[in-house]
Order: sequence, then C-alpha cells, then structure tokens
Amino acid sequence: MNIRTGALVGGVILAAAMAGVATSQQPPPSPVAATQIDLPRSRADNAALAVAQKEPLAARLRGVLSQDPASQRVLAVADASPVPVLAPADPALLRTARIFTGDRHYMLVVQRGEQIIEIYGATKAFQSPIAPAAQPQPTRPPTAGSLTAVRPTAPASTIVRAGPRIAAARVPPAASRAAAQARTEGLTNVRTERTEYGVDVTFSRFGAAYNVSFICEGPGAAGCTEPEAIAFASTLQLIGGGAS
Repeated sequence: MNIRTGALVGGVILAAAMAGVATSQQPPPSPVAATQIDLPRSRADNAALAVAQKEPLAARLRGVLSQDPASQRVLAVADASPVPVLAPADPALLRTARIFTGDRHYMLVVQRGEQIIEIYGATKAFQSPIAPAAQPQPTRPPTAGSLTAVRPTAPASTIVRAGPRIAAARVPPAASRAAAQARTEGLTNVRTERTEYGVDVTFSRFGAAYNVSFICEGPGAAGCTEPEAIAFASTLQLIGGGAS
C-alpha cells in the first residue's frame, strides 16, 4: 500500500468513526419540555371539602351505595383516593360505574342510556415553561383502560401532548348562565369544549382539577349540549377521597 492509498483509507476510517460518534450521541433534552406540578389545596379548599363531606345529600348517597353490593367497591376505592372523588348523585348511574385510580388521579365511568360519561379528577397537572403560569386544568387519559397517557384540557399555557387534539378553553355564550349557576355550587374555572365525540367540561374544586367528558351518539343527542354538560357537572356529589 503506497502513501496515497494509505492516506485515503485512513481518511475513510476517520470519517466513519466520526459518523459513528455523531450517530451514537443522544439529542439534548428539549428546553421547553412541560413539567409536572402539584395542585396545592388552600385553606379555603380544605374548608369547602369539610363542608361537602357533611352535606346531607352526600351522606344519603353514601348510605345507599354502602347497601348496594354493586357499588360497595366504588365506595371503597373512592375512600382510598387522595383526590376528592366527585360522582353522579343518581344511585342508578353509579350501579353502572367503573372506577380507576392512579398517582394523584382517578377516573369514574358511568353509562346513561347510550351515553358514556367519564369523570376525571387530579391533583397534578403539566405546565409549559414557555408561557406564564396559569390555573392548570386536569390532564386525563384518553381511555378508561389506560391511565398513563394524558392529554390537555386547559388554557394554552398548560400544554400536555397525548391524544389527537388540543382542547380549546372557552365558555360559549349559550353556556354562560349554566356556568354562573355552577359557580354557586363551588365550581371555578369552568370551561367547555365541543369534541369529535360530544362535549367536555373542565373545572376546579377542592383544589383539584376535574374533566367531565360526555361521549354521545351524535352532535344533537339529548343531554349533550354544553349547558346540559355544565349543569350535570354542577350536580356531582362528593362520595369520598381527599385525605391529605
């Protein structure tokens, strides 16, 4: 091998080695990655939770559930949840309930006729560092069977990516009266969104963030308008959970 050939071979080897190093290097972490934050419970939130725990309607609902074998597991799981568990006030709906819990979140799924209603609550959220802090809304799994993926249902400053869409935080004029009534029931930061499957309502209560999803037969299905969805959310009762 002459000097010219040796230099050529050496250059090829050096280039290949440099390419190998380049391809083996991991890309740096994104400087705008969303971060998980806790939703602290204020003194006012604790007071509201204590009042809700003593509500006569909530006590009657728990009494009915404790007598129904089909609902006893729901009640036991709710009691163990660190998140205050809100559920429909109708015991008949709760007989159809499935409940899932995880790290500072729960999901309760009930069926009303052909309509599926998913109630998700959390005491954590994901916030983007590229926007100013804002009141975060719940991040929820897209299906009842998967509690690891989350998707956003919050203002633009709270960004979580999982699922096919980004929620638009708004309350249309037709729902404003229902939202005002919901605030008298202790719900704050009420937002609604039309979705490809129905309607979502997000709100805050007891220092936790909640999302109620209505999966309907079609856009004009009964009980699937934004005012009706907000009205339903405002009637949810505390059935357990919330221990610090």
